[in-house]
Amino acid sequence: MVNQQAATESAIVSAQSPRPGRYAHSFPGAQYLLPADEEERSRLALQHELFKRVMGGRIILPSMSFDPDAEILDSGTGSAIWLIDCRSQLPASCQFYGIDIESKLYPDIPTDASNLHLSVASITALPRSWTAKFALVNQRLLMAGLTVPDWKVALEEIHRVLKPGGFIQLMESDSDSIQSGPETAAAAELLRRLMVASGLNHECSKNIEGMLMSAGFVDVYSEDVVVKVGKWAGRDGVDAREDFGSAFRGLKGAVLKAGGMGYADTPEEFDQKVDRQIEEWDRTEGSCTKLKAFYARKP
Repeated sequence: MVNQQAATESAIVSAQSPRPGRYAHSFPGAQYLLPADEEERSRLALQHELFKRVMGGRIILPSMSFDPDAEILDSGTGSAIWLIDCRSQLPASCQFYGIDIESKLYPDIPTDASNLHLSVASITALPRSWTAKFALVNQRLLMAGLTVPDWKVALEEIHRVLKPGGFIQLMESDSDSIQSGPETAAAAELLRRLMVASGLNHECSKNIEGMLMSAGFVDVYSEDVVVKVGKWAGRDGVDAREDFGSAFRGLKGAVLKAGGMGYADTPEEFDQKVDRQIEEWDRTEGSCTKLKAFYARKP
């Protein structure tokens, strides 16, 4: 007999709505678990500023110089928040490209922003005309969107579209680094099973260095960044709490569509468990997670 829980979890791959009232990605074959709506846009803006602070103000990680006509690509750009910030730091003669499988979060582009280009595309199938085009390709937190086979293809595609001497930079969550209490441990286990059921690489941060080298990159560098979570940790802790809490709430529809996965049977129960997890972060000094940043060069 097929294990009922395993069968239920496998149903997640056909989930069409992150939760009632929220907008799901519509790209054919997409496995991305989080929604694309105004609530998500606000979360991404908060997250960008948080990550920028914990990275010491850096949004470009490798030490590199840019030609006046340099072209930069942001993969999985979402609301284009990273790309717009990058555009503000580099010469106006540079060109900035953002791709995502969903345009719902794209901002309105001002008429004077002729060097900002947003399009719907997958990092696993970039235009052939982009070969050897970009000086820098940025991508962060696509562990919730790329399957195990997708990662290999994505990194090979990024290698192809980079100019010789160009850099890739990545940021992902360390799947083993969430530290707090039992509510958080239960939520982390749910996320792990959810990603496994969707074919996603929940341990991608452990494999990225090797995958980068296999794709042909050299000078591979990694950096661990601890993010404290909860009001005990001041502004960064509060922002991290809001970011991670909102992201987890965005999984509600997918979890319930898969039968609750042993975590919650109703929307109300799911919300209550997320509330308890957030309360746990606030009262448990030392609650944290870890990001792993990587960059590497195309020879």
